[in-house]
Amino acid sequence: MSPEDRLAAFLSADAAPARPAVDAAFVAEVMQRVARRELQLKLASTAVTALAAGAVLWTCAPVLNLAVQTLAPVLLPAAGILTLAAAAAVLGGRISMRR
Repeated sequence: MSPEDRLAAFLSADAAPARPAVDAAFVAEVMQRVARRELQLKLASTAVTALAAGAVLWTCAPVLNLAVQTLAPVLLPAAGILTLAAAAAVLGGRISMRR
C-alpha cells in the first residue's frame, strides 16, 4: 500500500457516512403539523388570557365606572388638546415625508 493510498484511506475514514434519502413531502407534512399544533396552543393560551382579563375587568366595572364618571369632566380638556397634538404630529409627519 502506497503512502497516497494510506492517506486516502485515512481521510475517507473521517468523512461522514452517506445520509439516507429524505422524503421532502413527509418532512414538510410533519413540519406543517407541528406548526399547526404550536399555533393552536398559542391561540388557546391567548384566549384564556383574554377571558381572564375580561373577567377581571367585568368584576372591576363598578369601580372603573365611578372613576371614569368623576375624572372625565376634569380630563376632557387635556384629552382634546392631546388629540389635536397627535393629529398635528401625524399630519405634519406625512407632509414632511412627501418633500
